Amino acid sequence: METVIPAGGSVTLTCSVDGSTGWKFDWFRNGQQYPADGSSRNTEPDGTIRVSVGGKYSCRGGRGGRGDPVFESGTSNEVTIQRTDYKPTATLRASYTIIPAGGSVTLTCSVDGSTGWKFDWFRNGQQYPADGSSRNTEPDGTIRVSVGGEYSCRGGRGGREDPVSESETSNKVTIWRTVSSKPSLILEPNWSQIYRGEKVTLTCEIQDDGGTQWTYEWRTTNGRPITSSEHKTITATELDSGEYSCRGIRDYKLTEWSDSVRLTVKHYKPTATLIAMETTIPAGGSVTLTCSVEGSTGWKFDWFRNGQQYPADGSSRNTEPDGTIRVSEGGKYSCRGGRGGRGDPVFESGTSNKVTIWRTDPNKPSLVLQPNWSQIYSGEKVTLRCEIQDDGGTQWTYEWIPINGKTPTPSEHKTITATELDSGEYSCRGFRDYKLTEWSDSVRLTVKHYKPTATLRASYTIIPAGGSVTLTCSVDGSTGWKFDWFRNGQQYPADGSSRNTEPDGTIRVSEGGKYSCRGGRGDPVSESGTSYKVTIQITDPNKPSLVLQPNWSQIYRGEKVTLRCEIQGGTQWTYEWRTTNRNSPSSSEYKINSATESLSGEYSCRGKREGFSWTPWSNVVNIAVSPKPQPVLSVSPSWLNPGASVTLSCEGLEHQPAGWRFFWYKAVPGPSSSSYTSELLPGSTNGSEQNSFIINGPTLTAGFVCRAGRGEPEFYTYYSEPKFIWSADPRPAASLSVNPDRVQHFRSESVTLNCEGNSSEWRVKRFTETGKLSNCSIWGNLTGSTCIIDPNRFNSGVYWCESKSGEFSNAVNITVQDDDSAPLLLSPVLPVTEGDPVTLSCRDKKQQLLSNVFFYHNDKLIHSDSRGELNISAVSKSDEGFYKCQHSGKDSPRSWMSVRVAVSSPVSSSFPVMLIVGPVVGVVLIILIILLVLWRCRWSKDDGGLDSLYETIHLSSASGNGKRNVMVRSPPGLAQGKGKAD
Repeated sequence: METVIPAGGSVTLTCSVDGSTGWKFDWFRNGQQYPADGSSRNTEPDGTIRVSVGGKYSCRGGRGGRGDPVFESGTSNEVTIQRTDYKPTATLRASYTIIPAGGSVTLTCSVDGSTGWKFDWFRNGQQYPADGSSRNTEPDGTIRVSVGGEYSCRGGRGGREDPVSESETSNKVTIWRTVSSKPSLILEPNWSQIYRGEKVTLTCEIQDDGGTQWTYEWRTTNGRPITSSEHKTITATELDSGEYSCRGIRDYKLTEWSDSVRLTVKHYKPTATLIAMETTIPAGGSVTLTCSVEGSTGWKFDWFRNGQQYPADGSSRNTEPDGTIRVSEGGKYSCRGGRGGRGDPVFESGTSNKVTIWRTDPNKPSLVLQPNWSQIYSGEKVTLRCEIQDDGGTQWTYEWIPINGKTPTPSEHKTITATELDSGEYSCRGFRDYKLTEWSDSVRLTVKHYKPTATLRASYTIIPAGGSVTLTCSVDGSTGWKFDWFRNGQQYPADGSSRNTEPDGTIRVSEGGKYSCRGGRGDPVSESGTSYKVTIQITDPNKPSLVLQPNWSQIYRGEKVTLRCEIQGGTQWTYEWRTTNRNSPSSSEYKINSATESLSGEYSCRGKREGFSWTPWSNVVNIAVSPKPQPVLSVSPSWLNPGASVTLSCEGLEHQPAGWRFFWYKAVPGPSSSSYTSELLPGSTNGSEQNSFIINGPTLTAGFVCRAGRGEPEFYTYYSEPKFIWSADPRPAASLSVNPDRVQHFRSESVTLNCEGNSSEWRVKRFTETGKLSNCSIWGNLTGSTCIIDPNRFNSGVYWCESKSGEFSNAVNITVQDDDSAPLLLSPVLPVTEGDPVTLSCRDKKQQLLSNVFFYHNDKLIHSDSRGELNISAVSKSDEGFYKCQHSGKDSPRSWMSVRVAVSSPVSSSFPVMLIVGPVVGVVLIILIILLVLWRCRWSKDDGGLDSLYETIHLSSASGNGKRNVMVRSPPGLAQGKGKAD
């Protein structure tokens, strides 16, 4: 078909309604009747017209009457016909197609690709506005409108006044004006949850002034077709689920969209749910049943009991929100919901689950365990019986807890061949005719997986003379046992007459032996394991006596002692010991060859002989083993007086009378700077029972040590620390001088000690007030025979020299003054002889004599002198003691002044020599030398020689604490030991 009219020609248009005949047709051009007089209506079979004017053409058919058609078809599609002389078409655009309440929208008209146009506007096919005042020119081509309708436009251009060339009229644009009315969308019935097959109606209600009828537009999210009517009735399927909203249209007015309503359509038929607050009706009470269709409302409910309408007249039908009834009868209850119609419901739910309601029976069962054993062992058989006292009506059915994974039995009896899985608490109840008793009180079963073992206990394990003891057999944690008894592996007594039951489980026996027992219970009998054996002993009247040899209550590590168990009467005893050592002998003697602390404790013994005859336990001997002791040596006096004796005391051993012998040694300087050798003192070869030893008339500085020994073989203590006696008298073989030559010194002074005598190698010793013994190498610098004291380590004490050849020098008691502003007391360094004059002076650091000085003797003021001196014209023994001076309120240190008693002929205690003046001297000396040689030879023969009786004591410095380890080399036959010295 041609759509372009050739110049001066025309084209043919054909209208038809497919598949039908008998139609007449009306024609339209650009929306208007064409031609205006309707002369082109024609009938089949032609249905054609020829046109020579361009435009948008359409047609409509009608048929059915003799005159005008009474039934019209829909208008056809539009076909655009163009003339060869092309005429442009205007285009209309709207900024919005809906005018907001009280507002306007903008319309824009244009002829694409060209300019210079003026435009006419049309609303609903009429000039707009009626006077044509809206004609306007480019670039505007716009108007604002506030009235709804179908708008179009047409352009014109070419002349000074009216346009001489017009465009085709534009497309039509429908503009809607929003009105303030908002529809209400109502769901009837108002169910948010719909099920397939239910019928609901959506109604779009608009409140207005009752003008022109509204046309309705519906919007849904499910894409389902929808009507334009006010009501929308749905017989629901799943496809109808979604959100719905609506609005109204009339006279180019448009309401807002309503609020949406959501429909949820379930594809299945719902089932009611029945819930009981309680399933057991208390005596005289009732329970509440609640029926519902989950997630939906508007239901009425029917009730059923044991499959029949309940109550029979259906009076219990009720509606939400209750959906409840109260029942006081037992039975199986169910319910069903219905909704959807004004009368009886047209849509029913499925019937609910059944809920069994029990009415409480006042009878409470009694649960009886037979046999009544709380403790059961695997394999034993027990029966639980549920007993109900009633009127003998319908037979009861029984319920048991726990089930323990096993099929419950409805019977009155529950017989169990026990396993561990049967452990637990059991209770029961009965039910019949929807009546239910209470639960019985629970019975606990504890099933052990193992076979139990009997336990045998004896009141005593020793039968007193002429008496008996009680044996008790039990299986812990369980009851109901009978017991068999056994002695030395045989039935006891032989006829088995002692089998007995709880709670006794006891027998009395008067024979010794090894006893055991075994329990048995139940039918068939279940036996326990046989108990451990208990040894019963017969008492022998003899009680042992335990003796310690040697009988020392205090034993030291390394000593040898023997414990002897003595039993009077009888022979062939075997002995048992209670000791700290598991490996005790079976003999009567327990020997400890070398005691250690781990062997400390209480010891006792007893005897056993044929059969099971035992003596009582002996007395207890307590052995306390201590570390090897070190005695403490003391000397008195420490400073020698001519002709006076010195007492050595070896102390510090507990229980000193316990067999000790004491050995005494002279300490002789050894080859190293910190060692001594020791020489056994004459008369000490075999030791002494007394712990003291007197040396008569010593005159020289000397050192001593001691030790003690006892036992066989002899056990020796460690050696004591060396102690010293000091002599202030120098002698040619060894002497000590002090520079400056005085007793007291300021700490800041340089003090030098010089050793002189028959030796080229010296060591200088110091013994402080704290009892610490040390060498010059610790507190000074020794060069040859001279020791220069380090002021920072200068302390008060006794100082002396020792030569490598074993000589001791005189000793000097030096006192240190720490305060440089305090005075010093100048007193004799060496002892003074009784009757000699003595001068004591008080001087300052520069050794200048001080004035106005006070002198004290043994802390008692004896003299004050302006010249700072104390003169004693003839010193006596009473002048001996401590002296100090005081100046300007400050005291000097105290110094000891020793006074020697004047003697005409001193005698040595070791070598008594009588000095004879004149020609007799030579003869006496010869005789004495001969006697001395003879005596020394005999002493050497008797005692093995003095040279063999010595030890070496090594004083080695321990870092940091000033202690000395004493390493002792013993003479042949003597033990070695260790000690400490400062």
